[in-house]
Amino acid sequence: MHFGRAVATACSSFAITNIDDIFVLVTFFAEASKSGTTTPLMIILGQYIGFTVIILVSMIGFAASLALPSEPIGFLGLLPILLGIWKLIGLSIMPKEEGKEGPGGGGRGDAGESAAESPQIRHTGAGLKSVLKVSLITMMNGGDNIGTYVPLFSQAERAEIAVYVVVYYILLGVWCLIAFMILRERHVLRVAQRYARSVIPFLYLGLGVFIVVKSTCYPWSIKRIDESTNAHAGKAILAALTTFVFVACMGAMLWLRLRERAARLHTDKNSSSVEEHASPPEGEVDGPDTPSLHRPT
Repeated sequence: MHFGRAVATACSSFAITNIDDIFVLVTFFAEASKSGTTTPLMIILGQYIGFTVIILVSMIGFAASLALPSEPIGFLGLLPILLGIWKLIGLSIMPKEEGKEGPGGGGRGDAGESAAESPQIRHTGAGLKSVLKVSLITMMNGGDNIGTYVPLFSQAERAEIAVYVVVYYILLGVWCLIAFMILRERHVLRVAQRYARSVIPFLYLGLGVFIVVKSTCYPWSIKRIDESTNAHAGKAILAALTTFVFVACMGAMLWLRLRERAARLHTDKNSSSVEEHASPPEGEVDGPDTPSLHRPT
């Protein structure tokens, strides 16, 4: 095992799958600053509990993959690539709306907003419920983490997996610290929100390519196909299958994004119509009535 390479891989994979979680954490800390029951310690504890569940689910997926050869598991590296394409399509079709979501593509920003809008818990056991809330939101936002960690673990040695997990837990604490510091520097938060969503898709693409290349899944599959057909058609078959999968997935993604855009435009149009009907007509004064100039006789 190359220790430095394992640490670098752990750092990059954690950053790619959790960079947008910083904005959710900032929302949690902002809520805690205005709450009498939620504290930063509860947020950190809830984050660690939720992330532990994500790691356990990833380990279960990794254990299931042990029943198969390690090489074909590398095709799961296509998941981060498809996730990056999904985010790129959203970035190009509806950049403003995508920025509101949170780069995770899975509605992370919505989760953060729901956390900020949730009512303050003011009864007994409020602390436990705050921890549970943070844990649940962390778990709900962990789909892309699991989709990345399972193929990454399947291509690693046991010692490398241990290094990955230890580094993940260390970086999770660093993430909480960064989010707390960003809350104090609003201009840093604005810059991060502006550029992070443009960078994240390419990071997912790079991670997926890394997993696919490291697993040697394509050379392994080409060799198996050539041996079974005796026609050396492995490259052509895999090229056709890969092209079909990507074209089909990209078509479905484009259709879903266009539907989402149309729905949002329709919602915005209805909201604008309601505001126009609610506003007073031109010529009317919103202030108090002007007193009459004629005195009563």
